[in-house]
Amino acid sequence: MLRRALAEPGLWQRATHPETAGAWVEEVLRREPPVTTWRRTTARSVRLGGVDLPPGAPLLLMLLGSGSEPEVFPDPGRMCPHRPNIRQHLAFGAGRHRCPGAALARTEATVALRRAAHHLPHLTPDAPTAPLLGLLSFRAPLSVTVWRTVVPV
Repeated sequence: MLRRALAEPGLWQRATHPETAGAWVEEVLRREPPVTTWRRTTARSVRLGGVDLPPGAPLLLMLLGSGSEPEVFPDPGRMCPHRPNIRQHLAFGAGRHRCPGAALARTEATVALRRAAHHLPHLTPDAPTAPLLGLLSFRAPLSVTVWRTVVPV
């Protein structure tokens, strides 16, 4: 989220505002959820995408592309933090598989973004295209550059 915020022109300066930071968190979750797939099994016989699946069939649900459905999100490739349907993504699951910590995760991400933008207003991306660890179910940066700011006393 911080990497994307730094790379978006003009966003870092506005990220100290709660509305901007919260909307940005949702948009990054829509486009780049950290959990990219879910593994499930069918509970009963079901027809999915024209294929008949028996009970117990393994499924791999691709979440990474779920926020790119043009029927749900107009112009899905564009980062647009103030979409009217901003929370219709699957980053935190759905139904009985909805993450019970979703509200806390949103709050933590919003606070982290706001505080970083507030305390490091002149921060620029060191490597905006840093490689990601792309596992089947999870993504994370391979490296994170940390700056230490020394404040004169």
